[in-house]
Amino acid sequence: MYCRDIMIDRTEVITVTEDYTLTNALRRMDLYGYRALPVSNYGRLVGTIDLFSIYEHLYIKKDVDLDEATVKDVMQTDFAYVYGTDVVEVAARLLSNQRIMFLPVLQDDTGDQFMGIIPVNRLMYMFLSAVGAETKGNRITVVMNNEKGAFARLTRQLLRAGANIDGLLSINRMPGQAPDDTTSHVIVKFEGDLERVALACQDAGMQVLTKDTLE
Repeated sequence: MYCRDIMIDRTEVITVTEDYTLTNALRRMDLYGYRALPVSNYGRLVGTIDLFSIYEHLYIKKDVDLDEATVKDVMQTDFAYVYGTDVVEVAARLLSNQRIMFLPVLQDDTGDQFMGIIPVNRLMYMFLSAVGAETKGNRITVVMNNEKGAFARLTRQLLRAGANIDGLLSINRMPGQAPDDTTSHVIVKFEGDLERVALACQDAGMQVLTKDTLE
């Protein structure tokens, strides 16, 4: 899956231009409920602007007047972005490593042609969908050895136990833990007998960390 597949198209994105006064930019953010906006100029992306930058100049640096200064005076021109043909993992990595609320998506062969944006909450929705969080059912978390055929064994055990898999997510590194290349935590959302599925995983030598029913 590519970034162009999950982005919000530029025709649906709220933007500002460089010549907006900061007062008007703040009004636009407040009207649509955003804390950051892309800055575009005739289909080209020229920067981004957010509340922090405006307030930094207004209250800390004290070098702007809201009615006189323009977006161009405070916008960021060195910003993270992805191309439309980048895989979604590139966007996820950038959004997790930087304190930003969206990633602009650019057309590959131009370098500045604005295609759309990927907000943080869109990737979060994909994560929730991957683990089947939007539906009722059972869920287990197992520790799986990172070896050839491990996923095949897990899914085989699940099917033998009568599980209908709704979502599956493999986590190679848990937050706050040191990297471990030998095991992964796998979250499985399914319909079926919770105890029977958990026992099947244990019989295959996998540690069952959690088992829950989601209502």
